[in-house]
Amino acid sequence: MSTADQQLAIGIDVGGTTIKGVLADTRGNIIATSEAVATPRTGAEDVVAAAARLARTLREDSPEAPVGVCVPGIINEEQGIGIFSANLGWKDAPLGDMLSQALDSFVPLGHDVRSGALAEALWGVRCSSCLYVAVGTGIASGVVINSRLAPGAPWAGEIGQVPVPHPDDPSEIVPLERVASASGIARRAIDAGILPQGSGAREVEELALSHEDSSHLAHEILSSSMSLLGEVLATVCHQVGAIPIVLGGGLCRGGSLVYDPLRNALDKGCTVMPAPPVLTAALGSSSQALGAAALAFQSHGIEVES
Repeated sequence: MSTADQQLAIGIDVGGTTIKGVLADTRGNIIATSEAVATPRTGAEDVVAAAARLARTLREDSPEAPVGVCVPGIINEEQGIGIFSANLGWKDAPLGDMLSQALDSFVPLGHDVRSGALAEALWGVRCSSCLYVAVGTGIASGVVINSRLAPGAPWAGEIGQVPVPHPDDPSEIVPLERVASASGIARRAIDAGILPQGSGAREVEELALSHEDSSHLAHEILSSSMSLLGEVLATVCHQVGAIPIVLGGGLCRGGSLVYDPLRNALDKGCTVMPAPPVLTAALGSSSQALGAAALAFQSHGIEVES
């Protein structure tokens, strides 16, 4: 089947650093990609203009393709409002309407992590229902039920903001992502003096697997961080059920140092229900743009194939 015979959609992923886009079919196959461009930090108008330019480029050979866009920050997806983004300089911006006007067609607006959740459920790990958890600079989540995003009010999925006792000082209560995100894990190792400034979570894992004197401390940092994440996720599971947890973001490629304490904490925390399986996200850096394309398909009544 040629691309002219396929139903295609465009997904634009507005990231904190770059904006990138994909042209995808209903099976999640990427037909074309755009060149990534730097994300403007000068307000909603410039971000919308940059996203629209990428979409127009991808539309050159598929002029009828619907477009979906996902963005970071606090989003009202139903109304297409970017409530707040400190990094990208908007507050209560009607991003959906602005994008729809720029592209002369309805453009659904999605949250970046929730869009990644949808793509993973449809085309990545391929499970119709899941709790997707992105662990990177921060921690956020999205729930997919029967191959559609569960409706989410603004602030939904911000589990990184759940208060927890700091593993290094239990008297201090901090947001979960401060100690259990990839950046939080790295910061703990740097503050402990076992890694230099600029190190990341991957270096913490490498140190924990080494034979250096400080390896035990790196191991403890990873174990305590992932245990806290597992405890919080067990609480979430008592609300959404024992659907698979899909781990994405910077830590999802970690080995037993990441997954063992996470699964152990889930086993202990899921008291009246079986602990859900923990899966590794499969789509990598394309998940959010693909999720935006999936939103475009679904908002236009086009059935996707999983």
